[in-house]
Order: sequence, then C-alpha cells, then structure tokens
Amino acid sequence: MDFQTTSSMDSGLAFTDDEIDPIKVRTGLFALITARLEDVHEVAVQGQSEKTENDQIASFVSDIRSALEEIHIHLDAIELIKSRNC
Repeated sequence: MDFQTTSSMDSGLAFTDDEIDPIKVRTGLFALITARLEDVHEVAVQGQSEKTENDQIASFVSDIRSALEEIHIHLDAIELIKSRNC
C-alpha cells in the first residue's frame, strides 16, 4: 500500500507528517482490520465443528486472540491518526 502523498526518494527513509496521507493510512488500516476479521471468521467457523479436537481448539483460541491483538493495534493507530488530524 502506498501511504505517501509524494515521493521521498531523495530524503531516504525519513518521512514528515506532510508526506503521509492520513486518509490513505486510515483506509489501509481498515482494510487490514477487514482482512484479519475475515481470517478470524474462518477460524471461528472451523471451531464450530463437532469433529474439532481439543488440541485444535487451543490453536483456534490462540489464533483468534492473536488476531484481536493485531486489530486492537490497528484501531489504536486509527485513533492516533484521527487525533492528530482534527
């Protein structure tokens, strides 16, 4: 995903707030959240099977918790962007 509004090839890896488009960052973060929710949905569906073994359940729970932590980080980033651009 390209979050920059301009090319910064001359400035190396240093970016200023003026070079980053907060709307592109926000929409990109929401896209990542959507992708993780879709992944977790699939895990939750698998967990509903009556044939699922206990060791698989532990893995599913771990996968869901991990995804939720990632989503929480993305949400924090969205809130930070919102607060800086009010």
